[in-house]
Amino acid sequence: DLELTTYVHEDGSERQFRFDGKVKIELIVEDDRNSSITVHYRQTTITHVKLWSLFENGTENVLLDDDSSFTLDGRREFLTVTPTSLQVGTLFLEIEYYGELRKDNAGFYRSSYVDDMGRTRWLATTQFSSTDARHAFPCYDEPGIRAPIGLTVIHGEQYMVLSNNLPKDSTKGPLEGYQRTVFEDTPVMQPYLLGIIVSDFQGIPSAMDPRQSVYARQNAIQNGEANFILEAGTKILNILEQYLQTPFALPKIYQVAVPDFAAGAMENYGLVTYKEEKFFYDSQSSPMKQQHEIATVVGHEFGHQYFGNMVSPAWWSYLWMKEGFARFFEYFAADIAYPELKIRETYTVQKLQNAFDLDSLGSSRPMTYYVNTQTEIANVFDNIAYDKGGSIMRMFQHAFGPDTFRQALINYLRDNAFKGANPENFAWAIQQAIDASPTTALPQGVTAFTVLKSWTEQSGYPVLHVSRGNNLQVTLSQERYLLKTLDVTGSTWIVPYNFATSRNPNFDTTTDTRWLLTNSTVLPPEGWSSADWIIINKQQTGYYRVNYDERLWNLIIMQLQRNSTIINNINRAQLIDDSLNLARSGRLGYDIPLRLIASCLVSERNYVPLAAANQNLAVLARLFSGSDQLDLLKKYLLGAITPAFTDLGLITQPSDDLFTRQAREIVAKWACMMGSQECLSRAANIVQQSVGQDQAQVDPDLRSAIYCYGLKEASKDVFLAVWTKMQTSKDQSLRSDLIYALGCAESNELKQLFLNTSIADEANGLNYFGQERERIFSAIYSNGRNGMQIALNFFMENFRKINELYNKGNFGGRAIGSAITGMAKYIVDIELNGHFQQLIETLKQEGLLRDTDILRALEQSSENLQWVRTKGKDIENWLLAFYPAPTEEPETTTTTSAPTTTTTVPTTTTTTSSTTTTVPPTTTTTTPPTTTTTTAEQTTTTSSTDAESTSTVYVDSTTAEAFVGTTTEQPGGASVALISGWLLTLTIIVALN
Repeated sequence: DLELTTYVHEDGSERQFRFDGKVKIELIVEDDRNSSITVHYRQTTITHVKLWSLFENGTENVLLDDDSSFTLDGRREFLTVTPTSLQVGTLFLEIEYYGELRKDNAGFYRSSYVDDMGRTRWLATTQFSSTDARHAFPCYDEPGIRAPIGLTVIHGEQYMVLSNNLPKDSTKGPLEGYQRTVFEDTPVMQPYLLGIIVSDFQGIPSAMDPRQSVYARQNAIQNGEANFILEAGTKILNILEQYLQTPFALPKIYQVAVPDFAAGAMENYGLVTYKEEKFFYDSQSSPMKQQHEIATVVGHEFGHQYFGNMVSPAWWSYLWMKEGFARFFEYFAADIAYPELKIRETYTVQKLQNAFDLDSLGSSRPMTYYVNTQTEIANVFDNIAYDKGGSIMRMFQHAFGPDTFRQALINYLRDNAFKGANPENFAWAIQQAIDASPTTALPQGVTAFTVLKSWTEQSGYPVLHVSRGNNLQVTLSQERYLLKTLDVTGSTWIVPYNFATSRNPNFDTTTDTRWLLTNSTVLPPEGWSSADWIIINKQQTGYYRVNYDERLWNLIIMQLQRNSTIINNINRAQLIDDSLNLARSGRLGYDIPLRLIASCLVSERNYVPLAAANQNLAVLARLFSGSDQLDLLKKYLLGAITPAFTDLGLITQPSDDLFTRQAREIVAKWACMMGSQECLSRAANIVQQSVGQDQAQVDPDLRSAIYCYGLKEASKDVFLAVWTKMQTSKDQSLRSDLIYALGCAESNELKQLFLNTSIADEANGLNYFGQERERIFSAIYSNGRNGMQIALNFFMENFRKINELYNKGNFGGRAIGSAITGMAKYIVDIELNGHFQQLIETLKQEGLLRDTDILRALEQSSENLQWVRTKGKDIENWLLAFYPAPTEEPETTTTTSAPTTTTTVPTTTTTTSSTTTTVPPTTTTTTPPTTTTTTAEQTTTTSSTDAESTSTVYVDSTTAEAFVGTTTEQPGGASVALISGWLLTLTIIVALN
């Protein structure tokens, strides 16, 4: 039993942020050779300890009762009680203590918000995962140790208290103006799953499920911003109960938005807590993708109610057994709830390919990885546990078949409910399902145990090499994919695979599984000819990359040029991601991915391949930052992206689905980044209008790109106006977008000004939440070489202040490590590397960096420099084959024949003439160029003769210059970029209006 008293409602009192506690733990002594009892504690003052047993008549047999008969080990966080003797049987340990509500968003901590009257409202809340329950009460703070918890909270009567279960009693408290709320016992559960919130929040119940309610600050509830997450929770819990054939174990489940919250969300049993930006959705001002983000985070946390809460990993070494399952359900359940959002189709580009990044390093770890210390435990909360874990679950669902996989999960929950489990328990559940299935079988000698062990007990993942000989036999071989070096360990995996061909382009059936059990195998001809392409790993359901011989790559590229939609959109994304990363690791020349990605970009309008291109091209742009090669790459990619920018534009239609909106955002970003004057001028004008007299709203679905590139050359007044908009907004999603955008300003003065605010004291009137200070730093170092140099200098001069302020909202206090590993990706030359290594050494000496962070940072920066020296030069030479040496005179378009255009649609092909250029094209116009400015309400077209007109910025009553771009009008009304100079001549496909 646990009793806590909070004073958080007592504004200004000396004890406002103190809490008092008393915990009684029932113990069973099974061996009288034990001489002491040890529990965990942290940052609390122990005032009294009592230990007793009960005589048969129910009276107490007191073994210890004083304020000094215990020892404290602060380093190991142990509280040890040593009575004169311990006898087999039941004992009761009672500990009284007090502590302070923390300020770092961990343990039992304080949070606040400003209400509509301008008053600061304080609340007490919890974040106990992974080892912070011991801060609120002494306990056995381990994932494999469970007990029911009876909770009583004494709190101000004007406040309410929420916890895991329903309250069973509420009476007047022992102090004037206080109330005592007693809750029903929780299920048998781990201490870190206990949740407590003492606040003045307002709630709304679900009309469809009486078990569900949502709570948040009053103004957001009244504005309807919690309606979507309430609906999502109602849908997703019902989906999980039906799919898993297991009812939810508690009589209620509440979702709560906490203003200061370090994690994205936390799965407290029956009381899920969220960061506000993962909780609120406003249909008028939020981007549609916010629905995707909210639905998936609900899917994740509700998935935890089963995997992690009902069945938990026996120890943190098996963290993937809760986080991998939750990542899987994050997409699976949310997709069933909202099929129109196509959530499952985005898994590979948002999670699987993300897992590849970390798992490509030699320093990567296996999914099952022994940990012992708190530092080691914190380190395994990474993309291996989450994204790789979820990817392996997704792979098993397709490899074993959806029905067999579902039955395995049902078996697992049934056999291990309210227990701690290990990988063998999961493998046994799978094997039972396979044995009972009439359609699923494993190769002879292979079991679920050996398959699971193959993927969970060794680091990394394979790349499958595919080659076809003159006899049309296809050879598959595997090796470990490493970004920097070749694998010398001879690692092999039990790899499920399938394939589609040009003769049978069936990408929908993903359960036609074959198994690669050794280093290599040979497939006899299966009706294909030497002119047919073959694509392995349909819908990228397997967790591996695929490399093809040169002829197969070229056949695939030809198909993408003819009609890319024949190939599934997820596989188009896979081809982009695999080819660029295979080239990055030296397994493929860059001519293949550069031709492939340009072929895709010209005709691609689907979000999923564009997202893969976005992520991978960002790597190239990052590695070329500040170099002449970047200008060549911009010229090349601008030609490829312009048709898509012309088609999608900057205007969102109400009927546009989420994929169209997300595709438009990516295309606009790259058009602006690659130097499209039309894009840049329109973005600048839109930002001008957003801070002008009318305060026009920027399209929520485009605001990240619009604000970033609209601020690139903005005046100080425009910059400050946008910064003020961010500071005064309560919409954390908008604030996040604006912080990123403010980092895009080219001015070194503005970069420095923005950085300085990240370490300014709150007393200066700054209004930063949670991790926003760290996000400012990231926004600077990730935007160009100058940004990185400024960030390095700033970090070296201010690392102590950074450690103090950035960690206030950082989950697990890892702001320094997170910043260093993030910065490492942007170290692209020797000078930057020298400063970076000096910074790492300084932080290491100060004890502010973990060894794992140092190892990953140095490995990443070293890989960057090696790539620039080798692969970067290869790309430069390849691009120079297209473009003459730069001259001072601007280049113009030269045409050697009458223009022709090829239009390709899925069912018909119309051919007119083809455009060939002998030098790289640049835009020329014979009529005045126009600029189109988009607001939420209208589209305005202005002649370039109006370029000198000014728009008032309401900061210091100054004006800013508008930017004007140009387009070339081609016959048929399409604005077309001409691409030329391919080593293998490409036909450019454009769609005429």
